[in-house]
Amino acid sequence: MRKLYIFRTNLTNLEYYHKYNELDEFKQKCHDFYLTQGTWFLENNYFDEIIIWRLTNTNHNDIIFNINGKKFIQKWVNNFNEVFKYDKPDITFFRGGFKEYCEITKRNPKFFGLKLYLAAGKRLLPQYGGIYDKILIEDERDNVLNSIPFYKTTNPNVFKPLNLNKKYDLCIISNFTQLKYKGFDFIITEIVKNSFLQNLKICHIGNKKEIGIQLCKEKNITNIEFLGQLERSEINNVLNQSKFGIVSSNSLDGCPRVITEILTSGTPLILKDSTRLLTYYKKYGVAQFNDRTFLRVFMVADKRYEDLKKDLIDNLNMFSMDEICKKNIELWR
Repeated sequence: MRKLYIFRTNLTNLEYYHKYNELDEFKQKCHDFYLTQGTWFLENNYFDEIIIWRLTNTNHNDIIFNINGKKFIQKWVNNFNEVFKYDKPDITFFRGGFKEYCEITKRNPKFFGLKLYLAAGKRLLPQYGGIYDKILIEDERDNVLNSIPFYKTTNPNVFKPLNLNKKYDLCIISNFTQLKYKGFDFIITEIVKNSFLQNLKICHIGNKKEIGIQLCKEKNITNIEFLGQLERSEINNVLNQSKFGIVSSNSLDGCPRVITEILTSGTPLILKDSTRLLTYYKKYGVAQFNDRTFLRVFMVADKRYEDLKKDLIDNLNMFSMDEICKKNIELWR
């Protein structure tokens, strides 16, 4: 039996998708690619069983989906050492550079089969002595020994083009709890300096919107509408009402999930060059800027909007689950 184990996080809280006990609802609504890639692997006969390992402080029943006679299991344990009570997997995917992962890989590194490690920023490399076979990277600039690229995409049932009328010129998606990584302060500084940017209609999606409102108040910026934290389907709607999405992360951040959400919604992307991202994603519908060129790049992109939009829409298939999951599994095998 071919097995894949996925360690998604060391957090003990439940996610919104844990309320989905039926496979169809899970596939329609779950946005987390680390999980949805698992359903694709089973549907396409790459594995017979996949287990998603999560920690819990209480008792929680497993959620089990049957996919073409194969099992997709979301399992909760009090300690990751409980994994050793189960059969060995062929491949184990560790998402996030957590100490708990390193402890179990050190205890019995041969148990986990091919050990894949994916983290970012200061945790790009294991920090706690963990033993892994491959380091997954999301930017060629992070090339290290034994590294291979990791590709990701979105759930096509959640993020997709909708051809809505445009309400905003620019959509910013970032949580203010990660302000020092996401570059919202850079965008604010640019708006203050230029009247063209001050006349744009801009929206912001993310938590702690009161922080953004206060920052704009201090700088006398009045053209940003703060929408707060939204469901992923609502984010797709707002992106489809926007001409552009923007990501301005610095090098301390990982590869932001919102990049693929913006692109797969069919929305052209304005991207700061310090943001971690594989070259594969920069081919169509993307305009890159640096600290000195934001205004010029955006103005040129605005004039070329229709061309950028068409190039992106014409090549959306490169972000499909089929394309992305095949790229990953071929590298792993």
